[in-house]
Amino acid sequence: YLSGQMMLGLFLFNVTPMYSNYSAGKYKSGGLKNSTYEHALYFPWPFNASTDFRGYVVSNILHWLLSYSCSSWFCVVDFFLSLMVFHIWGHFKILLHDLNHFPRPSNKISFMIEDSCVTITYEMYSRNELDQVFHRLNKCIDYHREIVSFTDKMSEVFGPMLLAYYGFHQASGCLLLLECSQMTVAALVRYLPLTIILFQQLIQMSIIFELVGSVSDKLKDAVYGLPWEAMDTKNRRIVAFFLMNVQEPVHVKALGLADVGVTSMSAILKTSVSYFAFLRSL
Repeated sequence: YLSGQMMLGLFLFNVTPMYSNYSAGKYKSGGLKNSTYEHALYFPWPFNASTDFRGYVVSNILHWLLSYSCSSWFCVVDFFLSLMVFHIWGHFKILLHDLNHFPRPSNKISFMIEDSCVTITYEMYSRNELDQVFHRLNKCIDYHREIVSFTDKMSEVFGPMLLAYYGFHQASGCLLLLECSQMTVAALVRYLPLTIILFQQLIQMSIIFELVGSVSDKLKDAVYGLPWEAMDTKNRRIVAFFLMNVQEPVHVKALGLADVGVTSMSAILKTSVSYFAFLRSL
């Protein structure tokens, strides 16, 4: 879906200057006169691409290839990061399932207080069950440690790229809004689809990354919900240690500076709109 939108936006981005050249009659013999060909991208080529038709055709083909290559790279990176984030999210869901379905004591003793209708139920793990609880708790802690370690490695590897990714959206967002502010048909056809796609790409990616923080934030309630009151002192200490480690939600960080998620996305959108308003006032 995202790739289809990106391809449509780039098609309009590259076709608009071609249509402008066609409508101005620049493709006809002698149609240029004192003007030059309009391009989607402007690069200093070692040949004449402004007034020579052959040079224009070659540069136009290169512009199509460059624009589609760059946009495809962004889409592939987004898909790869989304796959890794869903991978982390799935492991957190498995850990939550294991904690929420933690076995309770099989022995349950109930007795009623004399001269009252109050029934007290007493649960306590047996010695064999306490050994199983010990191994289950250690397994959950090791599983959580592996997930956090993988998330930290992901932040370390992709942190600089995510920071550059956010910087790209910061700069391109305000510039595309500035181009759309011309409110002409040519500007809207050329820049509005790209603006919508880039903002949607930013919002979609940030929401996907926010899934990791939201699901990891549920761990503290799941750990506290364990039947620790039915355990012995050793296992209670393990639960307390586990509870201490899951207090802070897990986030992928951009170069270790900012959490990648909805908060950073909203800051970028606000800054883009503010900078766009500043450029409009100049």
